[in-house]
Amino acid sequence: MSRVTPTSGLRILYLISFLMSLSLIYVDIKYKPFEGIKNSYKSFLISSTYILKNITVEPFKYLYDVTKDKSTLRNEIRVLRTELDNIKISNFLISNDSKFFSNDELIKKILKLNNINKPFHIAKIKYFDLEKYYCCSKHRIIIKSLDQNNINFVGNPVINETGIIGQVIFENIASEVMLLTDTEHVIPVYSKDHYCNASGSGKPGVISCTFSKLLWQNGVEIGQKYFSSGMGGIYPKGILIGEVIDIKEIDNKTVKFDIGLIANPINSNILGVLGTK
Repeated sequence: MSRVTPTSGLRILYLISFLMSLSLIYVDIKYKPFEGIKNSYKSFLISSTYILKNITVEPFKYLYDVTKDKSTLRNEIRVLRTELDNIKISNFLISNDSKFFSNDELIKKILKLNNINKPFHIAKIKYFDLEKYYCCSKHRIIIKSLDQNNINFVGNPVINETGIIGQVIFENIASEVMLLTDTEHVIPVYSKDHYCNASGSGKPGVISCTFSKLLWQNGVEIGQKYFSSGMGGIYPKGILIGEVIDIKEIDNKTVKFDIGLIANPINSNILGVLGTK
C-alpha cells in the first residue's frame, strides 16, 4: 500500500535541503562567492555567441555588403561619368555659343525647350559598328535620346565634346545618325573666301573637297582650317570642322584636298543633339 504523506524522516530531509538552499542564497547575496563562476559563464556565452555569429552570419553579411557597395559604386560612377560628359558638351557649346546660335531669339527658343537650361538634348550611343566605320564607306551610329519627351530629331546636328560628328537622318524608337565621313554625307564648309561642299571620304576622320583652279586660283595649304558655312540649314555657321591634311591635283584644272576632322565620334558614349524642335 502506497503512502500519500511523507514520513517524519523525509520531512527532516526536506527541511535540511530547504535550509541549505537558503544558506547558499544568503551566502551568495552577502559574500558573492559564486560571482566569478557566473561571470565566467556569462563570458563563455558571449564569446560563444560572438564566435558562432562570425562563423555563420558575418560571412554572408560581409558578402552582401560588398556586393551592395560594389553595385552602388558602379551606379555612382555611371552617373558621374554621364554628368562629366554632359559638362564637357556644355562647355563646348558655351565656348562656341556665338557661333552655334546666330541671334538671341533662337537661343531663348532653344533654352525654353522642355524647360531645360541647355540648348541640346543628351543622347547615348546604342549601337556603333566599328568594323564598318574602319573598313567601309557607310558610317552610321544608332543613338537613344535620354529626353523623356517624344521628340523628332530628324535633320538635327549631333555633337560630342570634340565638335560636330554628324546629323540625324532617321527617327523611330532610336535615332540613326549619319557621320560626316559617310560617303553619302555632304557639309558646306568655308575658309577665308573659299566655299566648298565637303563629302564624306569613307575613311575615319576625313572629308574631302574638290574645286576648280579656274574659279578659285588662290588654292589651299596644308594646315588651313575649314569651318561650317551654315549653308544648307543643318549645321550652325562658324564651327571649326578641321584642317587640310592632303592636297592632290586631279588634272590641270581640278584639285582635291582632304580635311582632317577635329571631332571623333568614338571619343565619347554620350552625345548632344542640337535643335529647336
